[in-house]
Amino acid sequence: MINKLHRVLKTDIESLIVCEEVVGPRSIEADTYSFTGSLYGTSSNTKGAAFFRHPNFSRKIKGLYFCGGSVHPGGGIPLVLSSAKIVDGLIPAINEN
Repeated sequence: MINKLHRVLKTDIESLIVCEEVVGPRSIEADTYSFTGSLYGTSSNTKGAAFFRHPNFSRKIKGLYFCGGSVHPGGGIPLVLSSAKIVDGLIPAINEN
């Protein structure tokens, strides 16, 4: 990666690196509490995978809502923002009077 950046940017960035960290599923799980280090929840490699994503609300705890890559509709910035919009529509308006 460093070689490619050097080639594309025509700049030596390796000498500028102060800290480097390699992350993997175990460290992602430890840092983010994501199950087995999966940031996008269950695998979405099958035709039915989208139907097994978590809903945007808790069936057990009233008033608890979820948005993000591991809930409906799924991962990626556009879908995560769609997830937030769904949750916005689910949360009852609070009367500020």
